[in-house]
Amino acid sequence: MPELRTAFAGVSNVLVSDGASAVLVDGFFSRPSVLKLATRVAPDRARIDDALRRLGVTELDAVLVSHSHVDHALDAPVVAKLTGATLGGSPSTRRIQEGYGLADEPFEELVPGQPVEFGAFTVTPLDARHSDGDRVPGEITGPVRPPAKAKAFKTGRCYSFHIAHAAGRVLVHASANFVPGALAGHPADVVYLGIGAAGKKTEDWREEYWRETVGAVGARTVRPVHWDAFWRPLSKPLKLLPKVLDDLGTTMATFERLAEADGVGLALPELWKAE
Repeated sequence: MPELRTAFAGVSNVLVSDGASAVLVDGFFSRPSVLKLATRVAPDRARIDDALRRLGVTELDAVLVSHSHVDHALDAPVVAKLTGATLGGSPSTRRIQEGYGLADEPFEELVPGQPVEFGAFTVTPLDARHSDGDRVPGEITGPVRPPAKAKAFKTGRCYSFHIAHAAGRVLVHASANFVPGALAGHPADVVYLGIGAAGKKTEDWREEYWRETVGAVGARTVRPVHWDAFWRPLSKPLKLLPKVLDDLGTTMATFERLAEADGVGLALPELWKAE
């Protein structure tokens, strides 16, 4: 049986591969500076090419967009085009693809609870909720043409992705929030768990978040994601989000206690490292 491997590439970018088939969540590699985020943004082809090279990716079966904010969806249509992948996401993600002049490229509108086959993987999108304080909520209703304002990349629908393969099951849950009961009945071996802004929530909330995600799927391994400052290029070491936005230490203290009690392996993922 093929071995299943995962790799982390900043924010909530997660590659899941068996060496022949592969799917990528988000694929946000351009990471525009704070100045560009405040003005206009566009995909950076050189940074995209470098990230795909570091991941060892030339072909993908799917690029799955967890929601349509700039730090998840900016590069997804380009990455899908370069790798021959189907772009999967919400109608808002489709508007981005259309605005990039890629309307003829393959697209799969993802419906929560409806599995889709991509290569050797069965991907089930599940209802998710953006973390509190969403600054650009709503749907994208017209094509997004780069360079575009970051606020043009509205949330659209939020998904978690249950990625099943004969060799194992991975859940990628990008945003630090939950829909009660949404993950029940979808067991996973590994969870890539969004924790951005969780450090600003209460201890009770973090405990409930853990139960509704890690506990709900029975995972034995957890890799927190979406903790890095997404405006720094991937050519530099990752840095934590500023304390005004999050407190990683607080979140990890809670999760380390819960992981020990539940017998779960918990560690931050290393950039580019296959596991």
